[in-house]
Amino acid sequence: MLKKEKKDIFILSILILIISLIILSPYILNHMPLTYGTDIKPQWFEFYTEFKNLIIQFFKTKQFPFYSWNLFLGNNFFASKSYYLMGDIYSYLGLLIPLQFFDVAQILEILKFFISGWSMYYLLTCFKFNSKVKLIGAIAYTFSSWAIFFSGQLSFLSFYSWMPLYFAAIELYLRNQKKLLFPIICAILLFTNFYLFYTLSFLTPFYYIYRYAILKDNFRNFFKDTLILIGCYSIGVLITGILTLPTVAYIAQNDRVGQFSFQMFFNQPLVYLHELCARLVPNYVYIYRTNIFETSMHTTRELCLYSGTLTAILLPQILSDKDKKYKKNTLIFYLLLNLFMIFPMLSSAIHGFSSPSMRWTLILILIQILIMCHYLENIKLININNLKTTVIISLLILFLIIPITAALIKHDLIKEYINQIILFGIAAIFVLMNSWVLVKKKSYLFILILLCFEYSLSGLALYYSRMSSEGITYEFINAATHVLQDKDQELNQFLDNIEPINSMQYYRTYIPLDSIYWDFSHNMSLLVQLQGTMTYDSTYAPSFNKMKEIAPQVKDYDSEWIFNIKDPNILNFLSVKYAIVTDPAQLPVGMNWRLLTDNYRSGLLVYRNDDYRPLGTTYNQIITYDEIIEGQVAPLLSDTIICNMDDKSEIMSFMGNKNNDELVNINHYGNYLTGNCSIDDSSFLVLSLPYDAGWNVLVNGTQVKTYDVNGGFIGLGISQGENQIEMYFTPVGFKQGAILSILGFLAYVLLISYELLRAKKIRRSVYD
Repeated sequence: MLKKEKKDIFILSILILIISLIILSPYILNHMPLTYGTDIKPQWFEFYTEFKNLIIQFFKTKQFPFYSWNLFLGNNFFASKSYYLMGDIYSYLGLLIPLQFFDVAQILEILKFFISGWSMYYLLTCFKFNSKVKLIGAIAYTFSSWAIFFSGQLSFLSFYSWMPLYFAAIELYLRNQKKLLFPIICAILLFTNFYLFYTLSFLTPFYYIYRYAILKDNFRNFFKDTLILIGCYSIGVLITGILTLPTVAYIAQNDRVGQFSFQMFFNQPLVYLHELCARLVPNYVYIYRTNIFETSMHTTRELCLYSGTLTAILLPQILSDKDKKYKKNTLIFYLLLNLFMIFPMLSSAIHGFSSPSMRWTLILILIQILIMCHYLENIKLININNLKTTVIISLLILFLIIPITAALIKHDLIKEYINQIILFGIAAIFVLMNSWVLVKKKSYLFILILLCFEYSLSGLALYYSRMSSEGITYEFINAATHVLQDKDQELNQFLDNIEPINSMQYYRTYIPLDSIYWDFSHNMSLLVQLQGTMTYDSTYAPSFNKMKEIAPQVKDYDSEWIFNIKDPNILNFLSVKYAIVTDPAQLPVGMNWRLLTDNYRSGLLVYRNDDYRPLGTTYNQIITYDEIIEGQVAPLLSDTIICNMDDKSEIMSFMGNKNNDELVNINHYGNYLTGNCSIDDSSFLVLSLPYDAGWNVLVNGTQVKTYDVNGGFIGLGISQGENQIEMYFTPVGFKQGAILSILGFLAYVLLISYELLRAKKIRRSVYD
């Protein structure tokens, strides 16, 4: 690395650190936990805690972190949390930091800002931009609206931080035929977040053709070059097989997949009005707040296009570019990307053929910054007339868009949206300042200082407003998470002391969200090592979709992925044995509760359900889903097998026993569960564990078939006499995925060897 480049990277690092500290200063100075973001408190905190516990368990027992008993009803943690944690390098780095989660999140967020800046700087180096332009572009990318807004979604910012290296790898390949970076960065990105990697992969062909047209004289070798790059991409994907294959097998069952929208246009014109100004203002300041463009749909309001007003006013320079080749190809590609914002059908496709979303705009932001850097590189050739026209139009948009929108939605302009008006006014000032710098042909230093000031101010405004509105302190978090226990397993040990038989049973505990968990999170069971009855998790066990369908009362807030089960019949079926409340009125009505103590931890009431149904019970009645009368599902769950029509005859062949026998001597830990069931005649055993094909179930040492029954739970046939049940969990696709990963690594080693031999031959030919 050249001495000058080292100096520039040092300057870049200092600037990133300063801006990061400024925008995070409200949390740092007030010693407040970093709870910015919709989900960092109710999801990431709890999932990270369980992830940490499973990793510790792995080192103690050598059991892979496959299954979580604490995650809602029991869950394939390995596959479901690949979206959040399992493949993210930063997750594992966080385990090395001996601090509280929210402090770890803050440190990792700053680290991700550094990686974002460095990786973008490298991408701009591949584009051959000068050092000052690279600094400006790297800062613009590091603190773009997407980076700031989605910094509360930890793996999203992780993906964003590595993404420039993906485009750098494509550039290196097209310019110099270098291939080694592309497979590795594909693997890192796919490991980090499969959802965003799908989006990136969807748009890659368009970007690749665009850059090919710019860099190559013709398309004579296009197919050969493309096939080689596809091969490198495939190697990267293969490397991730150990995680990707189980994830695909799991997520393919998620009911959000396949919700493709055929809608041509958004019904609400506010989306398009917002798109018109989103490049000019740091709109993350008002998203989820007093927002005149509010659509009530989070997928459309999360419109992140801003990467500084400088980027916005330089984009129209494409129209007056004298380089016809660059102008034509860049204009076509940029307009193509914008079509994905205009048409919900395209947005749906890029979102995994689910509901339309604007989260893909991280790619648009990167492209916009590349275009900006192209014109900064040739700053003296900027078309001033184009710039002046752009500034006038930008100012008109900033000053008129809110009044026009207010008129459309018939709202009081000044009273409700004064903060948004002020924000747009400040953006107008930055538009004028940046245009003045460009017109006067001032130095890059002016531009860089102005950009840093703009980002510091906008980021600070967001974080300060978040901190002020959320008002969550370390003291509150500590108190809310220690209502039930001070040490890990303390509550379980208390319950075991009350009933020593608990150590040979599996049970769940009902806890009200508001009084005991202080409305902190639906995932609090993960923090207290309890098997609970609620969750907020978009990657919940797919088999539970059946329960959601036949008993919609399990949903909370009418959300498709927030559950809080209160129905007494369903709670009985789910083996709920205890309830912990502050008042008897909080107990689910219709269950046989008996008070065990009224003074747990100085006042908490602990009740026992005397109608407790063990985890496994044999059934002697059966009905199909087609025969269920609406509203009668819940009462049937605890004594009637509810199955698919295709399985009915097979299941009935097991039903010789007329008694309701139980699974006893249960032992569950890590990835296994064992128990015994003694019966007088063959019977059918129903377990209140979510059905997952990853369970390998043995009865007396022989593998048996399992059935999906009673709304997505496990059923199996057992024979007369003593039955030793053994269940071992391995995610579907893990073994095959491991083989693919090995093949991928071998292919990459071969690629490295080939490239080294090729480089050696080139050096020889030069010397000869």
